[in-house]
Amino acid sequence: MHEQKIPPLLQSQKITFTSILGSGCVVHGKLKTRGNYHVVGQVLGDIVELENGNGILWINKYASVRGNITCSNIVIAGKVEGTVVASGTVEVCSGAIISADIESERLHVDPNARINGRLSCLNGNQLKKALGHMAPKV
Repeated sequence: MHEQKIPPLLQSQKITFTSILGSGCVVHGKLKTRGNYHVVGQVLGDIVELENGNGILWINKYASVRGNITCSNIVIAGKVEGTVVASGTVEVCSGAIISADIESERLHVDPNARINGRLSCLNGNQLKKALGHMAPKV
């Protein structure tokens, strides 16, 4: 059986996940995260990292998200429909299927990923302006 390759962003350091949304779970509505979050299930709504976060959101190859995603760092191996905005890195893995515009400071795309949308690599100041009104305060 084919084993999923670990994305480089997740290899760069010893990652522990604060929370995991399992494969049998479906979330309807806004999901607010803090820390490292692993999605294996389905999200029908936005995923937003709480203010001053610096975590990694991992959308597993079995996961699907239909909504906007706003987080520091995002690894996408599954299916995403919406808008993706990251203040750090977005990594799109082999087999990912994305129908979304992506804005981030850094973008890594595997040649076997499929993206239908606009890609923008912005500097930190531009991203702060874009993110400023999106992140909820605690």
